[in-house]
This record gives sequence, C-alpha cells and structure tokens, in this order.
Amino acid sequence: MRLFRQAVNLFNRSPWLLSLIIFASALSLFTYLAFDQTFADPDSFYHAKMAQVLASRGALTEFPWLSQTTLRYNFTDHHFLYHLILIPFVKVFPPLIGLKIATILFASLTILLVYWLLRQFLVKGAFWYALFLLTINPFIFRLNLAKAQGLVLIFLILLIYLIIHRHYLSLVFLSFFYVWLYGGWPLALMVVGVYAIFNWLWTFVKSSGTLVKQRRKKIFWQNVILIFCVALGITEGILLSPYFPRNPDFYWQQSFKIALVNYQHLINVGGEWYPYGWLELMTAASPFFILFSLAVIIFALSFKKQSLNAWFFLALSLIFFALTLKSRRYVEYFVPLSVVFSAVSLNWFWPTIKQRLEKFVSPNWILILPVLLLMSFSPIFYRDLKAIKLAYQNGFAFDKFLAPSLWLNQNSLPGEVVFHSDWDEFPILFYHNDFNYYLVGLDPTFMYESDPDLYQRWVGITTGTRTENIYSEIKKLFGANYVFVDLKDHSALARNLENNIYFEKVFEDDESRIYRLSDE
Repeated sequence: MRLFRQAVNLFNRSPWLLSLIIFASALSLFTYLAFDQTFADPDSFYHAKMAQVLASRGALTEFPWLSQTTLRYNFTDHHFLYHLILIPFVKVFPPLIGLKIATILFASLTILLVYWLLRQFLVKGAFWYALFLLTINPFIFRLNLAKAQGLVLIFLILLIYLIIHRHYLSLVFLSFFYVWLYGGWPLALMVVGVYAIFNWLWTFVKSSGTLVKQRRKKIFWQNVILIFCVALGITEGILLSPYFPRNPDFYWQQSFKIALVNYQHLINVGGEWYPYGWLELMTAASPFFILFSLAVIIFALSFKKQSLNAWFFLALSLIFFALTLKSRRYVEYFVPLSVVFSAVSLNWFWPTIKQRLEKFVSPNWILILPVLLLMSFSPIFYRDLKAIKLAYQNGFAFDKFLAPSLWLNQNSLPGEVVFHSDWDEFPILFYHNDFNYYLVGLDPTFMYESDPDLYQRWVGITTGTRTENIYSEIKKLFGANYVFVDLKDHSALARNLENNIYFEKVFEDDESRIYRLSDE
C-alpha cells in the first residue's frame, strides 16, 4: 500500500506520466486488436486505395468506377483530408499495413485527447475515466475500424474545447478543415447550436442583480460570434474545396438523405445505419450504462449545483443516444461524450463520498477504489475484448477477391464494366483492380438516387429472384461484359448464370466466380 501511495505522489508531481500511460495502454490495446491481416469493414480497402489515387492522380471530380450511381459524374471525396493524411502511411508502408498503423495512432490519440479534455475541466480521476473508455465494447470496436472515426473524434473534441473557451479564430480554421475531413460536418453546427442555447439559458439561472441585462447581452453576442465562426469555416470549407461546385449536391445526399433520412426501409443500406436495440446496446456496454445512469441520477438530484459544461454534455449525450437508437454508427459519439458528461457531473460528488467513506475505511483503501472497481468488471471487459478480437479476425482478409481481380485485370479491356453481386464488394474489388469499372458502392443510396428502377432490377438479379431477360439487362442496361459473383452470399445468382447459355464461366475459386457474357 505504501508503494502504491508513492506511485500516486509521483504521478501527481509528473502528470505527463499519466498521459504516457494512457497513450501506451491505448496503443497496446488497438495494436492487439488490429494485429491480424483482416479488416472488419470493407470500406477500409476503399480508404487505402483513395489515398493512393489522391497521391497519384489528384482530386477526382468524376468517379467512373461507380458507373450506375450519382457519383459517376458528380463525385466528392467527403474524407478528402483523411485521405491526404493517409498518403505518407500508404507510401512508407504496404498500403493496408499503413492504413492499420494510421488507425491505431488516431484511435490512441482520441483516448489521450479525452483525457486531456477532462484535465482541462479539472475532473478528479480523469485518468480512470480515460482508462474506462478502453473497456467499452461498441465504442472500441467502432474506433478501431480502419476508417476516419478516430480523426473525426479528435476534431470534434477540439471543436468542443474551442467553443467552450471561445477561441473564435481557431474555430474558423478547425471548422474549415472539418468539412474537408468528414461529410458529417453538420454535426459541428449542431454542437455549437446546443452550446449557444445552454449558454444563453445559463444567464437566467445564474445571473442576478443590476448587471443581468448587460451580461445577457454579452452572452448573446458571444453565442452569435461562435455560431458565425463555425458557419464561416464550414462555408469556406465547402467553397474552397477542390470539389466545388459539385459538393453541395453530394452533401445533400450524404448528410441528409443517407445520414438523417436513411433509406433503410426502402433499400439494403450498410449495417452501421441500422438501429441499436435498447437491450442489445445496454448488454454490449453494461458497465458504461451503470456509470451513465448514476451520473444522470446524481445530476437530477443536484441540478442546481451542476455546471454549464455538465448541462451541455448531458444534452449532447441525450442527442447522440437518440441518434444511436436510430443508427448504430453514432455510438462512437455517444459513448465518449457521455463519459465526459459523467466525469463532469460527478466531479463534485466524489469528494463528498470520500469524506463519508473515510469514517469507515482507511484512506489507503479509498485510494485504490478505482482499481477495485475496474477489476470487479474485468470478466465483462475480458468477454468484450474477446468478442471484438474475434470480429476482427473473422473480417475481410487482405487478399480477399485478389485472384478474381487479377484475372479481370489481365483478361479484360480497360474500363470494361463488371456487374457484381453486392454493393459492399466494390471497395475490395476497387482496391485490387482499378483497371475495370463497377456498378455501385460506398452506399446503395447513390444508385437508388440515380435510377430507382435500375436499382430494383439489380437487386432482383443479384438476389436470384429475377431470372427473365437477365442477359439483355446486364448487357444493355448495365453495360457489363463480365459478372462477378460472391459464392458465399449469392449462390442463387450463380445457379441462374450457370444454367444460362449466354454466360460463360471463365474463373472460379473457393469464394467467387466470374462469367463472361457471350455475343448474341
């Protein structure tokens, strides 16, 4: 116990050591999870490829690889800055390895930045809250996907800090680059709007006396300037983008139709856009919900003592909780913001608890209470860690669809269209072979928006329910000379093509087939 207290005193004198431990712990965890040569999400292949394309060809405003979507002639890389930052990683290392290294680094920096933010708020036990973040299953799974999540969260945390501390000029610059980083930039407007509302209401709660009107006027103009700075940065980010003037139409599709409206009831969208069930979410992160529930209860019982930041982060937590119940991808915002809320709202509560416990328990035991709490949940953490690791191991191997992609590259003409059996096959095929063009990818909404009838025909053919005139439709409507079939998920399509004399099987391996359309 004496040794433990000496260690605590050392860390109190050298807080940078705690930052080092947080970063090293995150780096170790994310490296362990990402160690296999697989990706849990096929979009990872697209990001690695786009970094290479950006380095070699510059910004593309047309994307012929998605020949039956709105992106063919109106393309915007809504992760432009992310792909720019990835370029050194995919240049120095093998591209897919470089992408993993970048992902591990960004995810670890996200955890470190949350710790830094809690320290800025003078939160007691910031170190333990940051470590606790590393145990929350759905958050860690999403954060360690080889996508832009980690970098987006870093920008969002910095945005919140700049808003709270009213660094106006920095807000303009950060908002500008946030647009280049992420198509979900409307979240920045939502965040600053929520803060402005609570900042204004706060004057009615805390202000009194003859200077009330002057203070409210000052706060009003502070809020106006905050909103203006974020809006200005976003506007400049859109107008000065290499994709302007095409990008507003793209953002309308991406940020409104896909992210907000979400066509999940009309078409088969990506898994991240489907909702979390209440029970599923709470089971996946039960220790987190215990903390969050405790914080909400204490907040409700002591709302008069709570700070503006506590009200602000509670509002953000509830908004992203509602969004998570609509689309599971928002859990990556809900969890860290809720942990910050819990830390801020409980900050005054722990000293009171400590004083009462000291009447019954030695201060030394109180000192190691956070360790005991984390250890008590360790069976759950271990279970979740195994589940995440297994999900990554069972993901998409680096060489998935490599053999058929090489065959197409060597046996087809440049730009020939390949009819493929699902939209989420595109990123992998595109990574291995940009010699050919494909139909649909990134999100099926882009194809549905281009031609709803053509989309339904494609779905009918790929699911095997449409069997009449499939040769003429694939040849004439889709302009394809080859058909790629993933045998695992589209065996019905393979059977239909196998029994059709106009389709010649020219390639087959354990996971896929390629058919060439014969001349009539």
